[in-house]
Amino acid sequence: MKTTRTIFISAVLIITVSACDDPDDVPAEHISAPVTPVATKSDAEVERHPQRIALYGDLHVHTSWSVDAYAGNNRLGPNGAYEFARGERVELPTGEAQLKTPLDFVAITDHAEGFTTQMVCTTPGAPEFDLPQCRSSRAGEMDQQELLKVAFERGLTRPATRDPNLCKDEAHCLENARAAWQLVQDTANAYNDPGKFTTLIGYEFSSLLPDYGMLHRNVIFRGSDVIPHAISAQDVANQREFFSELDANCEEPCRVLTIPHNTNFSWGVTFTRTDEDGAAYTAEDLERRTRIDRLFEITQQKGASECTLGVGATDEDCDFGNLFPACEDDQHTRCIKPQSMYRDVLLDGLALGEEQNINPNKLGAIGSTDTHQSDPGNTRSIIPSSFAQAEGWSFFTNRILETDHVVVGHVRKFLMGGLAAVWAEANTRADVFDALQRREAFATSGSRLQIRFFGGDLPAELSSEADPVATAYTRGVPMGSDLPATTSPTFWVWAAQDPLEASLDRIQVVKGWIEDGETHQKLWDVACSGGREPHANGKCPATPASVDITTCEVDDASGAAELQATFSDPDFSRETPAFYYVRVFENPTCHWTTHFANAADVDLPTDIPPVTQQRGWSSPIWVGSPE
Repeated sequence: MKTTRTIFISAVLIITVSACDDPDDVPAEHISAPVTPVATKSDAEVERHPQRIALYGDLHVHTSWSVDAYAGNNRLGPNGAYEFARGERVELPTGEAQLKTPLDFVAITDHAEGFTTQMVCTTPGAPEFDLPQCRSSRAGEMDQQELLKVAFERGLTRPATRDPNLCKDEAHCLENARAAWQLVQDTANAYNDPGKFTTLIGYEFSSLLPDYGMLHRNVIFRGSDVIPHAISAQDVANQREFFSELDANCEEPCRVLTIPHNTNFSWGVTFTRTDEDGAAYTAEDLERRTRIDRLFEITQQKGASECTLGVGATDEDCDFGNLFPACEDDQHTRCIKPQSMYRDVLLDGLALGEEQNINPNKLGAIGSTDTHQSDPGNTRSIIPSSFAQAEGWSFFTNRILETDHVVVGHVRKFLMGGLAAVWAEANTRADVFDALQRREAFATSGSRLQIRFFGGDLPAELSSEADPVATAYTRGVPMGSDLPATTSPTFWVWAAQDPLEASLDRIQVVKGWIEDGETHQKLWDVACSGGREPHANGKCPATPASVDITTCEVDDASGAAELQATFSDPDFSRETPAFYYVRVFENPTCHWTTHFANAADVDLPTDIPPVTQQRGWSSPIWVGSPE
């Protein structure tokens, strides 16, 4: 099979378009008053799938209601983002665009730290509307990178400092924040369409670190019952207080989970054994975090956080989305420490489980975009940007391939973004949230490949049964679950390609365990496409699939539309807590920078591989670890 794909990046925080000529002219797309709710079915009327279906979404989306997105001249509010997510053609900041395949679910996660000021600066009639700073912001006179420098300086205090020019009256600013949070809820509720399109209410908690570091989590709610105030970094002094306040304010029927993201930018702080201020976590702190912190955003536009070459638990396939090098002995920022990476975090969780009988790092895997252009799910081909066409590819390429950003560095090292996927019985808020909560979720680097992963007392020939999924649910547990360490489990993994993407190369199992107080890992390929068999070292021979980097044409006829395998761990020990998760690799395709350079007829970047292997990650199955 030969395929050619054209890719257009979503250009986070990069593209600058014309600002409003009149600073009093606020586009309706930004104000984004809630629309009339769509006529929807009740949850009870929605078709259900007992063996669960794969649903795809984006749980990390910024619109013009985020200060940094607005400073980048995004004027499209949540209405436009929801419309884009459900497949409508929308005028984005970079031009008219449309997803080829709509999303099943989405959460708009604008920064809560901006709720006090962002909306009032752009809402005619608000007391702050005519303040000089608000007029300057609407006119596009505020340099985005300078604004980010100031925001990060304020964000380093604990709690973070509110804008003194707009928040002289603390009580009034808190009223503004509550009003903005209510509008977030109302807009999400208006677009929620059970059985067809799910909108989860959410926001981003954005605590900041030196050198543009990030200690961020997205906060996602199960239904319309939420906390009265979106707790932000301006409200709490540390992570302990954040989880405590969130837990105390989310009273039944409110239910909430959090998702740490961009831990590659966290300088190792997100999962240290102590809080950011050095204080030890109590047993109550760890229990609370174990209940609420359920997932890990393993990939997005600002890089991947599974593993990094030369850092902690690593392997040769960890060279994907690495934005920073390993930390030197005297280096603490703009570099990677083991505590920043998913695999090492999982390993440390096992160690904590042995030491304290609780594992707060039991995190499932998802991906998302972190778009700041109001285009959720925009990870692959879309209708070409009219902005790019109008300005010409040379202009577009220069802005993308040659730009260094004050926060993220070399833009050419960005990824296209990822997707969050769940196995759910129906496309409703409750079902999607419950799948996220039980961690029956997986991540992709942008495609809609499918991954199933089960462990338990499964038959060795499960794949040949008439209904292997039914047997797997009956006799085993799915990804995200715990297994008691009784007898050696049998695992079954199945994957299917996205028909619009490259075919599959292989399936790999990643194991981590604790033995004699030491952490260990093992990786082995369990399924290879094209009739290949793993070598004695457990690895598939290299795929014969090829890519013509001058045209980005892919020849991957040797790849597979589906792969599956049943396997057991030959080194399994009932005395050894372990986790297992799965990586699924697609055959190689052009890196997005290659598409851009070819379209503009310029040289390829020398520091970016011209081809890459897109992939997916399952959530782990834990064996013998505290639940």
